[in-house]
Amino acid sequence: MFSSSRLTLRSVGQEDLPIFHQWWGDPEIMALQTDGDIRLRHEPTNVMMFDHWFRDGGSDVGFSIELTATGQLIGFTNVWGAQLKNRSAELGIMLDRAFWDNGYGTEAMHLVVRYVFAELNFHRLQLTVRDYNQRAQRVYSKVGFQVAGRLRQINFRNGRWHDDIVMDLLQDEYLAAHGAYPASATMP
Repeated sequence: MFSSSRLTLRSVGQEDLPIFHQWWGDPEIMALQTDGDIRLRHEPTNVMMFDHWFRDGGSDVGFSIELTATGQLIGFTNVWGAQLKNRSAELGIMLDRAFWDNGYGTEAMHLVVRYVFAELNFHRLQLTVRDYNQRAQRVYSKVGFQVAGRLRQINFRNGRWHDDIVMDLLQDEYLAAHGAYPASATMP
């Protein structure tokens, strides 16, 4: 578990999975998360999917994001596809829509990126974001991610083709800009 003044990232608990299912069933959230069909799945299927993501014992790791003051669950973040030899991985985040546009995404990203670079000693993180998700692109840029490339016309949504933007961040870039442990964060 690690935290800032407003957020705590902690291990995912079984009690979180039904809430993740609710978010996964929100078409607006899903349009930003998947390039597949947006369809509702029944809860046991989603709960099993999340359970596998966060508890498979492999190199993937996920965290529930909660408000430090109240303990309210507001999202999750995951580090997946780790290549241990290359010390690289992919990063994802999902927030409850009620908490968008309050700086929580940026704060959570700083916490998990700092953990991956300062504690796990990874060299590189990457993520993929839809071209129409400017909110997320701004968050990732604030954290230090840079555009590494585009996957052109990979996603057909709302009657037209969209690109995916691949962004990446290197350990030395992040730590030079932000340091390993600012005064506002506590680590395990």
